[in-house]
Amino acid sequence: AEAIIGAFAGGFGSFLTNPADVITTRIITQSTATTNSTGSSDEEEQKPLGVVGMGLKIYKEEGIGAFFTGWQARVGYWAPAISIFLTCYCSVRQAGIKYDLFP
Repeated sequence: AEAIIGAFAGGFGSFLTNPADVITTRIITQSTATTNSTGSSDEEEQKPLGVVGMGLKIYKEEGIGAFFTGWQARVGYWAPAISIFLTCYCSVRQAGIKYDLFP
């Protein structure tokens, strides 16, 4: 039962937090250097975007669906990971209660 509950919780949680992960990834990987028409880099740099600015940029340029880019891989990673964690945690907890390991 713990494995199923953990898989559902991990998958659901990772799906809900995917937009925040997309924004964070775009902030980290954004380029602040500008290029001119010849392809060489200009001296001036653009100001990096913050959370709200990046979120608005993603929404305006790509739409709401862009916030869920990569959700399948994220859910596919976290659902089994949380399932395994919760199963191990509950097993250790039950053993601790049975053998009075936790005062």
